Amino acid sequence: MISGIDHLVILAADLEAAVAGYEELGFRVTAGGEHADGLTRNALVPFADGTYLELISFVDPADTRDNVWGWRPFLEKGGGLVDHCAASDNLAGDARRLERAGLEVDGPDEGGRRLPDGTEIRWRSARVRQEGRVLPFLIEDSTPRSLRVPGGTATEHPNGARGISRLLLAVRDATNARASLAALADAETPAATLRLGRHGLTLVAPGDGTGDARRRLEALGPGPLAIELGATSDRNLPPDLAQGARITLRRAQAKGPSHKT
Repeated sequence: MISGIDHLVILAADLEAAVAGYEELGFRVTAGGEHADGLTRNALVPFADGTYLELISFVDPADTRDNVWGWRPFLEKGGGLVDHCAASDNLAGDARRLERAGLEVDGPDEGGRRLPDGTEIRWRSARVRQEGRVLPFLIEDSTPRSLRVPGGTATEHPNGARGISRLLLAVRDATNARASLAALADAETPAATLRLGRHGLTLVAPGDGTGDARRRLEALGPGPLAIELGATSDRNLPPDLAQGARITLRRAQAKGPSHKT
């Protein structure tokens, strides 16, 4: 079963610069480590709700090899918010379900990362073949998730961010994208804003009133457009410090009293 967003991927040319920028924005950043393929390394911004932002860079900028996700070409276009991942507690079953829905799935494949203290963590992942990143890739932990995703004080951010509440996705064809996302969430009726666990996924097409989706589509193709984080205050974060990612902090609205009669 797919429980919701696991993490969002923010690609940077310089990981140390990305970490410094996110710390300046008021996030607490935790060192991640190097991935098993030896091509990438990361740092994490974990949240109290169990999700996180993954700041990632290629180990050797001069190495032309790419990883299985195909992220290296995005560096030439500035990097930024390039991908998203959903959590599964039955990856093989979810992959079969998506294939029965008519989607082509690569995987599950083995993956992993070495933490700075030398601890090896492992997971399995699967990817739906499609243009762009409208559907997230899927992940299931093989080692305890607490090793991959830090908790405790690592989730306490000076800017008050508490977790991912909504992800906006730029799409060319909203009808087809809704149908694919409905299949992912195992929902009977496609909707404009789909719930994936406790997270909202909102589709934004070029004709929806702003030029943001059009610019994303022209630069990077379909995929993640903007992040909304639940927080203790409202604030739009400057994209230059966020490696180009559009991030909004949004205070949770208090529920008013009931007026039943």
